[in-house]
Amino acid sequence: MNKAILGKNRIEALSDGVYAIAMTLAVLSIDVDATVRTHESLLEALPGMIDQLRHYIIAFLTLGSFWIGQHYIMDRIKKTDAGLNWIIMLHLLLIALIPVTTDIIGTFSSVLAVQIFVVNLFLISLSIDFLYAYVRGHPDLGLDKEVIKHRWLSKIVFPGFSVLVFFLAWPLGGWATLLYLLIPFARKTIN
Repeated sequence: MNKAILGKNRIEALSDGVYAIAMTLAVLSIDVDATVRTHESLLEALPGMIDQLRHYIIAFLTLGSFWIGQHYIMDRIKKTDAGLNWIIMLHLLLIALIPVTTDIIGTFSSVLAVQIFVVNLFLISLSIDFLYAYVRGHPDLGLDKEVIKHRWLSKIVFPGFSVLVFFLAWPLGGWATLLYLLIPFARKTIN
């Protein structure tokens, strides 16, 4: 049975759109509503807004990292197929949840809120790893040889950090998510 080999432009355009919307909507997790709009009420609200801003920055940078990872692989194939498109659709479904999970972690001071955010990031990282594995297993997509040489060890960094952050949420709360900022350094060390 012949598989349908497709052009990759449409799925790339959809992907860029979902990422752009998720990155934009995530900023709405910063609550700037106030019942009384005074200098004093702003001073009272700032600590909470700064905490929400921290989560937004982590979400934005993480989304940027995932976007780069997805585009790295998409730039190194010549075409796509239905299986790859469905993997990307699953990936985009998880990306579209980022504004919600960012709002949850920014709104609720709870270990569970942190863990919901972290599980979302963990699942996204697994979907990127699955994307890489699928492409490596389907040479008919016109895979660039550079991807074949790409180290698998670097693919476990993000899921590993997510597991670590999940458990560190108990003692550190939302501050545990700052560990995600170390991922670029960990990947650079491995590569």
